[in-house]
Amino acid sequence: MFEEIQKKMMNVNLFLALMQMDKKIGADLKKEKQKQNAHINQLMKKAYEIPFYRKRFDQAGVNPKDIKTSEDLVKLPPLTKDELRVWMEEEAAKPEHKGWYADTTSGSSGIPLTVVMSPKEKAWMMANWFRVLMKAGYNPVFGKMMTRINAHEDKHKDYDTFLQRLGFMRRKYVNQFGSEEEVIKAINDYHPDMLYLNHSEFMRIALYSRDHGIKVWHPKFYAPVGEKTDDAARALFMEVFGENLVDSYGSAETGACLLRVPGSDEYVVHNDYYAVNIYDEQNQLAKEGKIVITPLFKTDMPIINYVIGDSAESRVEDGIRFITNIKGRINDVFKYRDGTVTTFFEVTPLITHNRDIIQIRFIQESYDLVHVQAVQDREKSIKSKEEIEKELTEKFLEVMKHPVKFEFEWMNAIPPDPNGKLRMIVCNIK
Repeated sequence: MFEEIQKKMMNVNLFLALMQMDKKIGADLKKEKQKQNAHINQLMKKAYEIPFYRKRFDQAGVNPKDIKTSEDLVKLPPLTKDELRVWMEEEAAKPEHKGWYADTTSGSSGIPLTVVMSPKEKAWMMANWFRVLMKAGYNPVFGKMMTRINAHEDKHKDYDTFLQRLGFMRRKYVNQFGSEEEVIKAINDYHPDMLYLNHSEFMRIALYSRDHGIKVWHPKFYAPVGEKTDDAARALFMEVFGENLVDSYGSAETGACLLRVPGSDEYVVHNDYYAVNIYDEQNQLAKEGKIVITPLFKTDMPIINYVIGDSAESRVEDGIRFITNIKGRINDVFKYRDGTVTTFFEVTPLITHNRDIIQIRFIQESYDLVHVQAVQDREKSIKSKEEIEKELTEKFLEVMKHPVKFEFEWMNAIPPDPNGKLRMIVCNIK
């Protein structure tokens, strides 16, 4: 009952959470580190009361008091997506969680994952996102946001609340699956201060706008989410949507935990309410490796040492970690009959700085055939498609461990996956 009331008071909870948060992410790193340590201690105590985590603590021979800092989290085993999925399914079925949120997301694997969180945790996650926008310069109270319709929204609902009709926290939803003309018209009619869409939708609209000479309203800030924004995409987005691109990184499970504001070359960790570590293959702290996230505000349904599936490079200064480069998906690979693979990281350098290609996706249909969907950067490229195919094929074969045939399909824009994202490598070999 209490949780149901909390759910109906989401805006109030959001404001209360936002008031408790430091709005200046990265302004005082020592202070943030102190808060982080305090929140870690609190989280460990709460987690040990939960059977799922008590078992993980005990099996690792770890007492909650042993974990005092983010660096100490290495003492616990990483949490995989499959482990989280099984546990969340169990928790979602419990009657005591009836008034809680159960959001379903689908990652690169395409297998749905239900994330259970209390109304309090949901409010804190939303408050943190508003704080990200405020760090970028957006005013969430008086500004106008345009965002996408997602899987959890009622597409036929009138989204205006009482507060929004008074001019506060204004938000308009756009059907990101509509035609390019529809989406552009919606943006140009609403004049949003903040535009928030999937990366693939920004790409689709940007390509259409540039190719057809249609101007798009420049929001004060815009945030492509769901995928890394590489140099080619960044240049195109800034040409079409303006300079103020906000890079925020996280997931539906954890919320936004990293932020890169316009003009910065690296991501700042939200150290006060997140612990973000980089682990190597032996699950030890490293400067480069897999991203492991622990949202510290999630004390009702914790997610500790979560392996999100991406790899990154980082640096550590005075105990504070900065992410210098998010490299991409760990599990995106080409497979061969003998069990060997060619990874995402071996392929991506070949196209990262390629001025001829603005979008690309590899679909491995069999051990011998890779279907390549590609979008030529018609503004910057001076080569024919045949020349690009020949050059790329030669480069690809140099990193492939066994010969394969590359079959090219040239497109105006590559459609996203069903989850709204665009994976670079899709392997259809089971």
